[in-house]
Amino acid sequence: MKKAILIVSFGTTYTETRIKNITAIKNQVSMFYPDTIIEEAVSSRIVRNHMKQDEHIDAKSPLEALMSLKEQGVTGVVVFPTHVIDGIENNQMKNAVEQCRTFFEKIVTADALLSNVDDYTDVSKALWESLKEIAGDSPLIFMGHGTEHSADESYMIIEQALRAYARHPVYIATVEGKRTIQDVIRQMKDEGIVNTRVVLAPFMLVAGDHANNDMAGESDSFASILKEEGYAPECVLKGIGEYPAVRQVYLSHLQKAVTQLEYIPDEQSGILYGIGVGTGNPKQMTLQELEVIRECDLIVIPAVSKEECYAYRIAEQAYHEISEKPVLCMPFPMIKDEGKLEISHNKIYENIEGYLSKGQKVGMLTIGDPSIYSTYMYMHKRAEANGWRAQIISGVPSFCSVAARLGISLGEKNEEIHIIPSAYKPEDTFSYDGTCVYMKSGKGLKALISALRLRQETTGESYEINAVSNCGMDNEKIYHGLDELEEAQGYLTTVIVKKKNNCISSNNME
Repeated sequence: MKKAILIVSFGTTYTETRIKNITAIKNQVSMFYPDTIIEEAVSSRIVRNHMKQDEHIDAKSPLEALMSLKEQGVTGVVVFPTHVIDGIENNQMKNAVEQCRTFFEKIVTADALLSNVDDYTDVSKALWESLKEIAGDSPLIFMGHGTEHSADESYMIIEQALRAYARHPVYIATVEGKRTIQDVIRQMKDEGIVNTRVVLAPFMLVAGDHANNDMAGESDSFASILKEEGYAPECVLKGIGEYPAVRQVYLSHLQKAVTQLEYIPDEQSGILYGIGVGTGNPKQMTLQELEVIRECDLIVIPAVSKEECYAYRIAEQAYHEISEKPVLCMPFPMIKDEGKLEISHNKIYENIEGYLSKGQKVGMLTIGDPSIYSTYMYMHKRAEANGWRAQIISGVPSFCSVAARLGISLGEKNEEIHIIPSAYKPEDTFSYDGTCVYMKSGKGLKALISALRLRQETTGESYEINAVSNCGMDNEKIYHGLDELEEAQGYLTTVIVKKKNNCISSNNME
């Protein structure tokens, strides 16, 4: 395997601080991995443009750098971000990685600086031990960048960790995040800290534009606002990348990623299975599903308990011995905030990976089929990206079971079949030809019924409407027509709507 490490930084327009921070990290990486290709990328388009125009440096974007490595014949890549939090920039970088994943035999992404509980502790220790003599008895205020991304919560967490370690008044204020310098000033006054010296320092990799202007500038800066409030600010223009102990946290993330890149799974190593158990009838479970469950050392369920997990209850009816296996309950949050979902999924995966690292066979149960709008796939992608074996064990999809129960066809001849997630508005799908399958939209059932009624009233179109709730279960119910459908309840409801003489169909699924 021809290996490379791609160092991705936001970048800076200040050459001196770039050398002290970003270049210093690159030099350490080159020293530790002398036989590996080291490439750099700058995630900020504005910084890249400045470097080209003012310094004649043709900095690459993460996507451009990955394409360059491909052209160099690299087959294994570790992407090493120097981003502080897993926010917008880091997630854009991850998107670039996903676009290029098929170009390499293996590509692994290291964590941003603040990614797990230990990171907050280690970074707090590194920063306080580096600045405690300068701070003395004075409050210490760090300036973070801040973001609209949910990862902005990281700044509050690191402030708490700093205070816990230092046992000293330490604060974090952000330039573009939720917590402002005014918030910090109010808190200091509430704590009785007034008219005193305060130390300001960047909580950014480099002491660039934000540090020199937004933090230490003469007007409309953290320092000027503090002066107006009666404080005497003293600024430390030093990026956190200049502190060796902070660089060590970054490098520990790199070392873990390199280990994952070099890891070659064998038959004795851990493996993650995504096991579909069908729609409710245990008789629909396949021999392969039962065989894999039998082999698993641990069962993961996306629920708070076995009793509340549809998938577990179905599997238990087909394989009673599953009750003797250890179960890891990992409820997935049902929220739309991408940032919060990312944080939650990372935490769930870290739990699962702990068992994989012990060589265990881990099976995650999911209703229906794991490949169709399943939470399992979030874990599957992470496991594969980190070098673990991961395998999908197919189950009978619910819309197939429902069509069979109703005795109808989902598609014939040249008819199309559309599988649609519940986030879609029903109105947006009425122009589709063929069959539309609405996934997991029990809560959207009333909206679907209302939209269908309105559609029929305003266009004169006529529909054949059939539905099944809890298909294959003891409380299964079948409905025909909109009037009966009004009585349908529950998350696991599938509705098939066929436009008469033009076969438009929709499914309201688990």
